[in-house]
Amino acid sequence: MHTLKFQKATSEILYEISLLSTQAKSKRVCIIELNDMGDLFDTSQVESIRQEFLKNEVRVHQITNIPSLEKFTENTSFVNKVMSFRYLPKSIFHIRKEILIFDSTVAIYDTREICILENEDFASMQKSLFNTLWEQWNSPSLGFEYIPNHSFYNDIDYTYNNLQIIVWPDAEARNAYWDISKVELWDYIYNIISSDTYFDDATYIISFIWSLDGDKMTDIWKFQENPVDDRSWPLSDVRVYREEKICKNMWLASGNTLLVLGYEEKLRRQSKNLQDYLDWPRPNLPLEVMNGQEFFPEKN
Repeated sequence: MHTLKFQKATSEILYEISLLSTQAKSKRVCIIELNDMGDLFDTSQVESIRQEFLKNEVRVHQITNIPSLEKFTENTSFVNKVMSFRYLPKSIFHIRKEILIFDSTVAIYDTREICILENEDFASMQKSLFNTLWEQWNSPSLGFEYIPNHSFYNDIDYTYNNLQIIVWPDAEARNAYWDISKVELWDYIYNIISSDTYFDDATYIISFIWSLDGDKMTDIWKFQENPVDDRSWPLSDVRVYREEKICKNMWLASGNTLLVLGYEEKLRRQSKNLQDYLDWPRPNLPLEVMNGQEFFPEKN
């Protein structure tokens, strides 16, 4: 039997293991953050580590017990290009030691002691546990500007003849939809749906609005009851419209669209029934794909 012992945590050891993680072959580092670790390094050391992550294009996924994160660096490229966050309440998982996971390495430490393990199986187990926590929780609020590569505005809900229509505006939708109000957007989508008998059997609809060369693009996903009892309800299909006309040369959804649809389906499966899902607030998307802003000003 092998006993793994903690040793004294010095700033030199912590700096070395942090710097080593910036060279992760997997291009991903997982951190379960202990919020009192920052004082162990001087500013230049911390910023040099962040710059190495950025230079090496190693993504940093960080879980924290802090519900609101304040600005912690002037390196905005590091924050926006390689950082992602999740908030986990202490009542669910109280972080008492920081854990750094990359490749086959797991480092467990606080301000007093550290233990570094090199074991592929153990690292794989820790990554699986991290991923489970990551997928179950949402982003913290941020006290600084965070500009992900691609964002959606908050959803907009409409109802047409008891048919609920959920609209997700893409960040670039303003390029085409800047001159219309919330009511006018409804009229625009209504004209498409009501003029196409394809949507007559829809149970509910999720639509995405975006822009292509300044034109109004609209992806309309139809969801309907599944006659086959295979527990994979509902059935879904999509049509793409360009300036209200069906666009037959564009039918594949982007990864961001599929991610939003995945969160919607996850919420539906967690609901007691379909109406409970439709009545719930829309899912909280991670900061990587949601900017948390309203698409229309309050006057609309």
